[in-house]
Amino acid sequence: MDKMIFSRNSTNVFRIATRSHFSTDPSRSTQTELVLLHAGQPWNEFHAREFLKNQSALNSRFRMPNFVHSTIANAKMANNTLKGCIAAYKDSPSIETQVDKLAGRIEESLETVIPEHGPFRVSRLFQFDETPFAQKLHEIKSHRSHRYIFMPLYPHYSTSNSENLLVETAKLIEQTSSPLVRGNRNVAGSRIEQNSDYSYDVHAVWRWDNHSILADYWSTKIKEFLPKLDGVVFAAPRTFSCNYGSVYSTCERTMSQLGDVIPWRLGFYSSWDSFDLPVWNGVGTQIQKFKKTSEAARIAVVPITDVIETFDTFYTIPKKVEHLKNALVLRPDIESDKLVHGISEIVKNLLLGRKDRQLEVMATPRNLANLNVFLD
Repeated sequence: MDKMIFSRNSTNVFRIATRSHFSTDPSRSTQTELVLLHAGQPWNEFHAREFLKNQSALNSRFRMPNFVHSTIANAKMANNTLKGCIAAYKDSPSIETQVDKLAGRIEESLETVIPEHGPFRVSRLFQFDETPFAQKLHEIKSHRSHRYIFMPLYPHYSTSNSENLLVETAKLIEQTSSPLVRGNRNVAGSRIEQNSDYSYDVHAVWRWDNHSILADYWSTKIKEFLPKLDGVVFAAPRTFSCNYGSVYSTCERTMSQLGDVIPWRLGFYSSWDSFDLPVWNGVGTQIQKFKKTSEAARIAVVPITDVIETFDTFYTIPKKVEHLKNALVLRPDIESDKLVHGISEIVKNLLLGRKDRQLEVMATPRNLANLNVFLD
Protein backbone atom coordinates (compact mmCIF):
# COMPACT_ATOMS: atom_id res chain seq x y z
CA MET A 1 0.00 0.00 0.00
CA ASP A 2 1.30 3.45 -0.89
CA LYS A 3 2.18 5.73 1.99
CA MET A 4 0.55 9.15 1.98
CA ILE A 5 3.05 11.95 2.49
CA PHE A 6 1.88 15.52 2.19
CA SER A 7 3.42 18.92 2.54
CA ARG A 8 2.00 22.28 3.48
CA ASN A 9 3.48 23.48 0.19
CA SER A 10 1.42 21.05 -1.90
CA THR A 11 -0.95 22.76 -4.32
CA ASN A 12 -4.24 23.82 -2.74
CA VAL A 13 -3.49 22.31 0.66
CA PHE A 14 -5.08 24.48 3.31
CA ARG A 15 -6.03 24.78 6.96
CA ILE A 16 -3.66 22.24 8.48
CA ALA A 17 -3.71 22.51 12.26
CA THR A 18 -0.44 23.73 13.74
CA ARG A 19 -0.47 21.47 16.76
CA SER A 20 -1.56 17.90 17.31
CA HIS A 21 -0.96 17.36 21.01
CA PHE A 22 -1.36 19.29 24.21
CA SER A 23 0.40 19.48 27.53
CA THR A 24 -0.80 21.70 30.33
CA ASP A 25 2.66 21.61 31.90
CA PRO A 26 5.56 20.52 29.64
CA SER A 27 7.84 20.09 32.66
CA ARG A 28 5.73 17.23 34.02
CA SER A 29 6.24 13.73 32.65
CA THR A 30 3.09 12.41 30.98
CA GLN A 31 1.57 9.47 32.80
CA THR A 32 -1.35 8.73 30.47
CA GLU A 33 -1.76 9.71 26.82
CA LEU A 34 -5.09 9.42 25.03
CA VAL A 35 -4.68 9.08 21.26
CA LEU A 36 -7.75 9.99 19.20
CA LEU A 37 -7.88 7.96 15.98
CA HIS A 38 -9.67 8.94 12.78
CA ALA A 39 -9.38 8.34 9.05
CA GLY A 40 -9.15 12.08 8.41
CA GLN A 41 -10.46 13.89 5.32
CA PRO A 42 -8.79 15.00 2.06
CA TRP A 43 -8.34 18.71 1.44
CA ASN A 44 -8.87 18.71 -2.34
CA GLU A 45 -9.66 16.39 -5.24
CA PHE A 46 -6.04 15.39 -5.78
CA HIS A 47 -5.69 14.21 -2.21
CA ALA A 48 -9.17 12.67 -2.34
CA ARG A 49 -7.97 10.29 -5.06
CA GLU A 50 -4.99 9.24 -2.91
CA PHE A 51 -7.25 8.89 0.13
CA LEU A 52 -9.68 6.61 -1.72
CA LYS A 53 -6.88 4.54 -3.22
CA ASN A 54 -5.35 3.85 0.17
CA GLN A 55 -8.75 3.24 1.70
CA SER A 56 -9.43 0.61 -0.96
CA ALA A 57 -6.16 -1.14 -0.09
CA LEU A 58 -6.95 -1.08 3.63
CA ASN A 59 -10.42 -2.55 3.13
CA SER A 60 -9.35 -5.23 0.67
CA ARG A 61 -9.41 -8.80 1.97
CA PHE A 62 -6.87 -9.84 -0.65
CA ARG A 63 -3.58 -8.40 -1.86
CA MET A 64 -4.27 -6.75 -5.22
CA PRO A 65 -2.15 -4.68 -7.63
CA ASN A 66 -2.10 -0.92 -7.11
CA PHE A 67 -3.88 -0.31 -10.42
CA VAL A 68 -6.98 -2.06 -9.04
CA HIS A 69 -7.16 0.35 -6.10
CA SER A 70 -6.47 3.28 -8.44
CA THR A 71 -9.34 2.17 -10.68
CA ILE A 72 -11.71 1.98 -7.70
CA ALA A 73 -10.60 5.43 -6.54
CA ASN A 74 -11.09 6.94 -10.00
CA ALA A 75 -14.58 5.46 -10.21
CA LYS A 76 -15.53 6.97 -6.85
CA MET A 77 -14.13 10.33 -7.95
CA ALA A 78 -16.94 10.54 -10.50
CA ASN A 79 -19.38 10.91 -7.60
CA ASN A 80 -20.78 14.45 -7.56
CA THR A 81 -21.32 14.16 -3.82
CA LEU A 82 -17.57 13.88 -3.28
CA LYS A 83 -16.92 16.97 -5.39
CA GLY A 84 -19.57 18.83 -3.43
CA CYS A 85 -17.96 17.80 -0.14
CA ILE A 86 -14.57 19.12 -1.23
CA ALA A 87 -16.07 22.43 -2.37
CA ALA A 88 -18.05 22.88 0.85
CA TYR A 89 -15.04 21.97 3.01
CA LYS A 90 -13.35 25.26 2.12
CA ASP A 91 -15.94 27.09 4.21
CA SER A 92 -16.03 24.61 7.12
CA PRO A 93 -13.67 24.11 10.08
CA SER A 94 -11.01 21.54 9.22
CA ILE A 95 -11.31 18.19 10.93
CA GLU A 96 -7.77 18.67 12.26
CA THR A 97 -8.75 21.93 13.97
CA GLN A 98 -11.92 20.37 15.38
CA VAL A 99 -10.12 17.42 16.93
CA ASP A 100 -7.27 19.54 18.27
CA LYS A 101 -9.75 21.77 20.10
CA LEU A 102 -11.63 18.74 21.39
CA ALA A 103 -8.35 17.16 22.55
CA GLY A 104 -7.41 20.24 24.54
CA ARG A 105 -10.74 20.23 26.38
CA ILE A 106 -10.59 16.48 27.06
CA GLU A 107 -7.10 16.86 28.51
CA GLU A 108 -8.32 19.51 30.95
CA SER A 109 -11.31 17.35 31.88
CA LEU A 110 -9.17 14.26 32.53
CA GLU A 111 -6.93 16.19 34.90
CA THR A 112 -10.06 16.96 36.93
CA VAL A 113 -11.95 13.65 36.63
CA ILE A 114 -9.09 11.26 37.41
CA PRO A 115 -6.00 13.26 38.47
CA GLU A 116 -4.31 10.25 40.08
CA HIS A 117 -3.56 8.86 36.59
CA GLY A 118 -2.18 12.16 35.30
CA PRO A 119 -0.51 14.19 34.01
CA PHE A 120 -2.48 13.61 30.83
CA ARG A 121 -1.79 14.37 27.21
CA VAL A 122 -4.27 14.03 24.34
CA SER A 123 -3.02 13.58 20.77
CA ARG A 124 -4.55 12.92 17.39
CA LEU A 125 -3.52 10.20 14.94
CA PHE A 126 -5.11 10.29 11.47
CA GLN A 127 -4.64 7.94 8.54
CA PHE A 128 -4.77 11.00 6.29
CA ASP A 129 -2.80 13.91 7.66
CA GLU A 130 0.15 16.15 6.89
CA THR A 131 2.40 13.75 8.83
CA PRO A 132 2.26 10.08 7.73
CA PHE A 133 0.60 7.68 10.17
CA ALA A 134 3.76 5.74 11.11
CA GLN A 135 5.82 8.89 11.58
CA LYS A 136 3.11 10.47 13.70
CA LEU A 137 2.88 7.40 15.94
CA HIS A 138 6.66 7.54 16.36
CA GLU A 139 6.36 11.19 17.40
CA ILE A 140 3.65 10.30 19.91
CA LYS A 141 5.81 7.59 21.45
CA SER A 142 8.66 10.08 21.72
CA HIS A 143 6.59 11.73 24.48
CA ARG A 144 7.59 8.67 26.56
CA SER A 145 4.23 8.43 28.27
CA HIS A 146 3.73 5.60 30.75
CA ARG A 147 0.59 4.34 29.02
CA TYR A 148 -1.24 4.98 25.75
CA ILE A 149 -4.97 4.64 25.21
CA PHE A 150 -6.03 4.49 21.56
CA MET A 151 -9.61 5.58 20.92
CA PRO A 152 -11.24 5.76 17.47
CA LEU A 153 -13.53 8.77 17.14
CA TYR A 154 -16.17 6.40 15.79
CA PRO A 155 -18.54 5.39 18.61
CA HIS A 156 -19.81 2.30 16.77
CA TYR A 157 -17.36 -0.43 15.85
CA SER A 158 -16.92 -1.20 12.15
CA THR A 159 -14.27 -3.06 10.19
CA SER A 160 -13.82 -0.19 7.73
CA ASN A 161 -13.13 2.46 10.36
CA SER A 162 -12.36 1.44 13.96
CA GLU A 163 -10.87 -1.95 13.14
CA ASN A 164 -8.62 -0.66 10.35
CA LEU A 165 -7.30 2.12 12.58
CA LEU A 166 -6.59 -0.20 15.50
CA VAL A 167 -5.00 -2.85 13.28
CA GLU A 168 -2.69 -0.31 11.65
CA THR A 169 -1.72 1.04 15.07
CA ALA A 170 -1.15 -2.42 16.56
CA LYS A 171 1.01 -3.54 13.64
CA LEU A 172 3.30 -0.54 14.04
CA ILE A 173 3.56 -1.07 17.79
CA GLU A 174 4.52 -4.72 17.28
CA GLN A 175 7.07 -3.82 14.61
CA THR A 176 8.88 -1.33 16.84
CA SER A 177 8.62 -2.96 20.27
CA SER A 178 8.57 -6.29 22.08
CA PRO A 179 6.23 -7.61 24.79
CA LEU A 180 7.47 -7.48 28.36
CA VAL A 181 7.94 -10.81 30.12
CA ARG A 182 6.26 -11.28 33.48
CA GLY A 183 6.86 -14.58 35.18
CA ASN A 184 6.94 -17.08 32.36
CA ARG A 185 4.61 -15.32 29.93
CA ASN A 186 4.74 -12.48 27.46
CA VAL A 187 2.37 -9.60 28.22
CA ALA A 188 1.36 -8.26 24.81
CA GLY A 189 -0.13 -5.05 26.21
CA SER A 190 3.09 -4.06 27.98
CA ARG A 191 5.82 -3.08 25.53
CA ILE A 192 9.50 -2.20 25.50
CA GLU A 193 10.89 -0.25 22.57
CA GLN A 194 13.55 -1.98 20.52
CA ASN A 195 17.12 -0.91 21.37
CA SER A 196 15.79 1.22 24.21
CA ASP A 197 15.03 1.13 27.92
CA TYR A 198 11.63 2.77 27.35
CA SER A 199 8.60 0.66 28.29
CA TYR A 200 4.91 1.49 28.25
CA ASP A 201 1.42 -0.05 28.36
CA VAL A 202 -1.14 0.10 25.55
CA HIS A 203 -4.93 -0.04 25.74
CA ALA A 204 -7.80 0.53 23.32
CA VAL A 205 -11.30 1.93 23.66
CA TRP A 206 -12.46 0.03 20.62
CA ARG A 207 -16.12 1.08 20.82
CA TRP A 208 -18.14 3.39 23.04
CA ASP A 209 -21.67 3.27 21.66
CA ASN A 210 -22.68 1.26 24.75
CA HIS A 211 -21.80 4.19 27.02
CA SER A 212 -24.51 6.71 27.93
CA ILE A 213 -22.46 9.52 26.36
CA LEU A 214 -23.92 9.09 22.86
CA ALA A 215 -27.55 9.05 23.98
CA ASP A 216 -26.91 12.05 26.26
CA TYR A 217 -25.15 13.92 23.47
CA TRP A 218 -27.84 13.51 20.81
CA SER A 219 -30.90 13.65 23.08
CA THR A 220 -29.69 17.06 24.26
CA LYS A 221 -29.48 18.27 20.65
CA ILE A 222 -32.91 16.88 19.75
CA LYS A 223 -34.47 18.40 22.87
CA GLU A 224 -33.62 21.90 21.60
CA PHE A 225 -36.09 21.37 18.73
CA LEU A 226 -38.46 18.87 20.32
CA PRO A 227 -41.58 21.07 20.65
CA LYS A 228 -41.50 21.68 16.88
CA LEU A 229 -40.85 18.08 15.77
CA ASP A 230 -43.22 15.34 14.62
CA GLY A 231 -40.59 12.63 14.22
CA VAL A 232 -36.90 11.73 14.08
CA VAL A 233 -34.94 9.85 11.43
CA PHE A 234 -31.56 8.65 12.63
CA ALA A 235 -29.03 8.50 9.79
CA ALA A 236 -26.24 5.89 9.64
CA PRO A 237 -23.77 4.96 6.87
CA ARG A 238 -24.72 2.08 4.57
CA THR A 239 -21.91 -0.02 6.10
CA PHE A 240 -24.18 -0.58 9.11
CA SER A 241 -27.27 -1.59 7.11
CA CYS A 242 -26.61 -5.34 7.42
CA ASN A 243 -25.43 -5.19 11.02
CA TYR A 244 -27.33 -2.35 12.62
CA GLY A 245 -27.95 -3.76 16.11
CA SER A 246 -25.57 -1.44 17.97
CA VAL A 247 -26.78 1.63 16.06
CA TYR A 248 -30.43 0.73 16.64
CA SER A 249 -29.77 0.34 20.37
CA THR A 250 -28.23 3.81 20.48
CA CYS A 251 -31.33 5.23 18.79
CA GLU A 252 -33.56 3.50 21.34
CA ARG A 253 -31.57 4.87 24.29
CA THR A 254 -31.55 8.36 22.80
CA MET A 255 -35.33 8.49 22.39
CA SER A 256 -35.86 6.85 25.78
CA GLN A 257 -34.05 9.77 27.38
CA LEU A 258 -36.61 12.03 25.70
CA GLY A 259 -39.48 9.96 27.06
CA ASP A 260 -40.31 8.42 23.66
CA VAL A 261 -42.62 11.35 23.04
CA ILE A 262 -42.38 11.22 19.22
CA PRO A 263 -41.91 8.36 16.72
CA TRP A 264 -38.56 7.62 15.13
CA ARG A 265 -36.97 5.54 12.37
CA LEU A 266 -33.46 4.46 11.40
CA GLY A 267 -32.34 5.19 7.84
CA PHE A 268 -29.12 4.59 5.93
CA TYR A 269 -27.14 6.55 3.35
CA SER A 270 -24.11 6.12 1.09
CA SER A 271 -21.27 8.04 2.72
CA TRP A 272 -19.04 10.41 0.78
CA ASP A 273 -16.25 7.85 0.30
CA SER A 274 -18.44 5.04 -1.05
CA PHE A 275 -20.26 4.40 -4.30
CA ASP A 276 -23.62 6.18 -4.32
CA LEU A 277 -25.80 3.07 -4.53
CA PRO A 278 -29.49 2.57 -3.70
CA VAL A 279 -29.84 1.95 0.03
CA TRP A 280 -32.36 -0.28 1.77
CA ASN A 281 -34.45 1.90 4.08
CA GLY A 282 -32.61 5.03 3.01
CA VAL A 283 -32.87 8.26 4.97
CA GLY A 284 -35.10 9.88 2.33
CA THR A 285 -37.38 6.83 2.24
CA GLN A 286 -37.82 6.91 6.00
CA ILE A 287 -38.72 10.60 5.92
CA GLN A 288 -41.29 9.91 3.18
CA LYS A 289 -42.93 7.28 5.40
CA PHE A 290 -43.57 9.99 7.99
CA LYS A 291 -44.93 12.23 5.24
CA LYS A 292 -47.59 9.64 4.37
CA THR A 293 -49.23 10.40 7.70
CA SER A 294 -48.86 14.16 7.38
CA GLU A 295 -47.32 16.02 4.46
CA ALA A 296 -46.43 18.87 6.82
CA ALA A 297 -44.65 16.60 9.31
CA ARG A 298 -41.48 18.19 10.68
CA ILE A 299 -38.67 15.65 10.83
CA ALA A 300 -35.25 15.92 12.47
CA VAL A 301 -32.46 13.98 10.75
CA VAL A 302 -29.79 12.92 13.25
CA PRO A 303 -26.34 11.57 12.18
CA ILE A 304 -26.30 9.15 15.10
CA THR A 305 -22.88 7.61 14.34
CA ASP A 306 -21.01 10.94 14.31
CA VAL A 307 -19.81 13.25 17.07
CA ILE A 308 -17.65 15.60 14.96
CA GLU A 309 -18.35 17.45 11.72
CA THR A 310 -17.45 15.40 8.65
CA PHE A 311 -18.19 15.52 4.93
CA ASP A 312 -21.28 13.43 5.63
CA THR A 313 -22.73 15.66 8.36
CA PHE A 314 -22.26 19.02 6.63
CA TYR A 315 -22.85 17.96 3.02
CA THR A 316 -23.80 14.35 2.18
CA ILE A 317 -26.83 14.00 4.46
CA PRO A 318 -28.18 17.56 3.94
CA LYS A 319 -27.86 17.06 0.17
CA LYS A 320 -29.89 13.84 0.28
CA VAL A 321 -32.84 15.48 2.05
CA GLU A 322 -32.73 19.04 0.69
CA HIS A 323 -35.70 18.35 -1.61
CA LEU A 324 -37.87 17.20 1.30
CA LYS A 325 -39.98 19.86 2.97
CA ASN A 326 -39.61 20.35 6.74
CA ALA A 327 -36.58 18.05 7.08
CA LEU A 328 -34.07 19.51 9.55
CA VAL A 329 -30.57 18.00 9.67
CA LEU A 330 -28.98 18.32 13.12
CA ARG A 331 -25.22 18.82 13.16
CA PRO A 332 -22.67 17.49 15.68
CA ASP A 333 -21.65 19.96 18.38
CA ILE A 334 -17.89 19.83 18.91
CA GLU A 335 -18.29 22.31 21.79
CA SER A 336 -20.56 19.96 23.74
CA ASP A 337 -19.61 19.59 27.40
CA LYS A 338 -21.39 16.23 27.41
CA LEU A 339 -19.05 14.92 24.73
CA VAL A 340 -15.94 16.04 26.60
CA HIS A 341 -17.13 14.74 29.96
CA GLY A 342 -18.39 11.49 28.43
CA ILE A 343 -15.05 10.69 26.79
CA SER A 344 -13.30 11.47 30.08
CA GLU A 345 -15.62 9.05 31.89
CA ILE A 346 -14.89 6.33 29.32
CA VAL A 347 -11.15 6.76 29.88
CA LYS A 348 -11.71 6.77 33.63
CA ASN A 349 -13.62 3.48 33.44
CA LEU A 350 -10.81 1.87 31.48
CA LEU A 351 -8.14 3.09 33.90
CA LEU A 352 -10.17 1.74 36.82
CA GLY A 353 -10.20 -1.68 35.19
CA ARG A 354 -13.70 -1.74 33.70
CA LYS A 355 -12.77 -3.10 30.29
CA ASP A 356 -15.06 -4.29 27.52
CA ARG A 357 -13.55 -7.65 26.59
CA GLN A 358 -15.68 -8.36 23.51
CA LEU A 359 -13.16 -7.11 20.95
CA GLU A 360 -12.12 -10.67 20.15
CA VAL A 361 -15.79 -11.40 19.35
CA MET A 362 -16.35 -8.37 17.12
CA ALA A 363 -13.04 -8.33 15.24
CA THR A 364 -12.90 -10.15 11.92
CA PRO A 365 -10.92 -13.43 12.18
CA ARG A 366 -8.31 -12.24 9.67
CA ASN A 367 -7.46 -9.24 11.87
CA LEU A 368 -7.83 -10.77 15.32
CA ALA A 369 -4.15 -11.77 15.57
CA ASN A 370 -3.12 -8.24 14.59
CA LEU A 371 -5.05 -6.82 17.54
CA ASN A 372 -3.19 -8.95 20.06
CA VAL A 373 -1.59 -5.96 21.79
CA PHE A 374 -5.04 -4.65 22.75
CA LEU A 375 -6.50 -7.99 23.88
CA ASP A 376 -4.20 -8.65 26.83
